[in-house]
Amino acid sequence: MKGNIMVVDDTPANLRLLSDMLVEQGYKVRSVINGQMALTATRAAPPDLILLDINMPDMNGYEVCEHLKGDEQTCDIPIIFISALGEVEDKVRAFAIGGVDYIPKPFQLEEVLARVQTHLSLRQLQEELLRANEELEQRVAERTAELVQLNTALERFVPREFLGFLSKTSIAEVRLGDQVQAEMTILFSDMRDFTPRSERLTPSESFAFVNEYLGRVGPIIRQHQGFIDKYLGDGVMALFPGADDAVQSAIAMQCEVACYNAYLQERGAQPIAIGVGLHTGRTMLGIIGEEERIQGTVIADAVNMADRLENLTKVYGVSIVVSEETLARLQDPGRVCFRFLDRAQVKGKRELVPVFEILDGDPATMELKLQTRPAFEEGLHLYYERKFAEASVRFNQVLEQNTDDKAARLYLQRAARFMVQGVPPDWDGAGTLGESAWHAPHQV
Repeated sequence: MKGNIMVVDDTPANLRLLSDMLVEQGYKVRSVINGQMALTATRAAPPDLILLDINMPDMNGYEVCEHLKGDEQTCDIPIIFISALGEVEDKVRAFAIGGVDYIPKPFQLEEVLARVQTHLSLRQLQEELLRANEELEQRVAERTAELVQLNTALERFVPREFLGFLSKTSIAEVRLGDQVQAEMTILFSDMRDFTPRSERLTPSESFAFVNEYLGRVGPIIRQHQGFIDKYLGDGVMALFPGADDAVQSAIAMQCEVACYNAYLQERGAQPIAIGVGLHTGRTMLGIIGEEERIQGTVIADAVNMADRLENLTKVYGVSIVVSEETLARLQDPGRVCFRFLDRAQVKGKRELVPVFEILDGDPATMELKLQTRPAFEEGLHLYYERKFAEASVRFNQVLEQNTDDKAARLYLQRAARFMVQGVPPDWDGAGTLGESAWHAPHQV
């Protein structure tokens, strides 16, 4: 069937002539003798094209056309007017209200067939174009959803905060060599004794355990305006634009570990402990690698410093160690309790680095450490003055109140050794690298 055509004319002879001609050409034809019937039949089963007379009783062709064009269901049906009205204004009105063509009476059958075929072809092309556009829109929507999903997935590998520092809105904009300098506070955390624990677990159990732990501390870092730059096995390297957020994040991580330990103990599992090191300094954030493989990273001496400070938590048996630079950049130092811990010798540097313990990281011992802080700090002063006997008295006073203060015990041992063995000529008060058990510099 070539098409479905409705012929509307109140003259039976015209209806029969047009209908017979169109049927002979292979069209399906419906003949209607007035405007109201035309509206009813069209809404019941919309045709592909309408041949419409103008001069009809009760409702003329113009009115029929206006009704059809005002209905969303029928507005796209092409209407060819066939009328004895031959004035220019009649034709103009026909086109103005939505007609696609105008054939004057008496008409030539060949002309009617040509125009019918032309407008049916145009309608078919319009429908094909509409379907093509709909399919294209669907593909675009699907592709857009895929790209959004892909970009969201890639953000799990390259944090959007990192992209923000590079002034990029999408990972697709990143190019090899993109970089920016910024002052950041770097956080390193590491789980204590993970290797012995993992030896008792299967590989899948080890991964599940690590991911369960990281699933608890990762959100804390983001809640404090930081982002994780690297996962280091059971450890984390994170970056913070502000020192206050970094310190509060470290405290919150230790509190979360305490909650996690309660959960582990309910399951009959051993509790965990983590150490956190923080340092603030200039960093260079950027994209390194080669054209086929790139990654975001941070290059800075401050990264190595934060890594080494985290290792000092093991030496002194504390939860959080921060550098003097980080403390100096706190907008509200009164929010945290801390004590001076040591002047550490950093590998590759001549100057000694003052380091501090954040007491809030261990609520169970914070009160005792606050009570013994005067004696501890006076002991340190005497220790650096090489008055080891007097220093030992102060450290013993600390241990009498807090037997678990590993830092005080370590200084007591150092003082005892110096009293027996003497002090090296070049001694400057710093702990030796052997005592500090530094890691090799962190490679970025």
